[in-house]
Amino acid sequence: MKREFLTLALSLGVLGTAHAQFGGLGGLMGGSKNSGGGDVSALVDEFNRDSSLIQAAVANSLTQIIAALGDKEQIAVVKAKNDSLSKTTDAKEIGSIQGSVIKEQSAVAQQLLDSASAKEKMEKMAPEMQKKVSLSILNVGIAGLKVPSMLDKGKKAMEGVGNNPMMISKIVPIKDGVALFSDTLPKMTQIASVGFKLMKDVKVDAGTPTAGAKMEPVSVSFPE
Repeated sequence: MKREFLTLALSLGVLGTAHAQFGGLGGLMGGSKNSGGGDVSALVDEFNRDSSLIQAAVANSLTQIIAALGDKEQIAVVKAKNDSLSKTTDAKEIGSIQGSVIKEQSAVAQQLLDSASAKEKMEKMAPEMQKKVSLSILNVGIAGLKVPSMLDKGKKAMEGVGNNPMMISKIVPIKDGVALFSDTLPKMTQIASVGFKLMKDVKVDAGTPTAGAKMEPVSVSFPE
């Protein structure tokens, strides 16, 4: 576990360089083939697919953490977002709602996990809810480890699109994804840090996050 937290911490240093010049993450994916439209298109599709999966998992996980540990007002906010997601089929709108959850609720989730009452609340939870909170924390930890390579993919995808005028319309969602990951990596690592500490305090095994791990979907449950 200490090794994984070291990796999470080191990723913050990587982010600083990437956020400043998008140049500190090279080599994570190998050589870029920007001259071929097919190669660029595949990279763009890969970035957008992985970005959507990570955003969905993190947004759901933050929602579940707040639904389990928050007060009535905090729960009402994330429930309204969750209800909007359930009624939306437009991919762009779904991404926008998930992005707003991640940006607006990350600090809330971290504060709840790190609060003086968190341990007592966790100990009183039903085992099924404990499991959902634990999985949510693990998902956020995994996402924090995946983000540096996502920033690298986004950088290379934007370079490729920039060299291919026929694909210039694809650059906006890539830029949006890169901006979201750049802004939220520190929050993900902080949430994971306090979350794993809490799970240890209540003697719940949350697992070990790795960059190659798959994030499991969380079916969000709200208090009755």
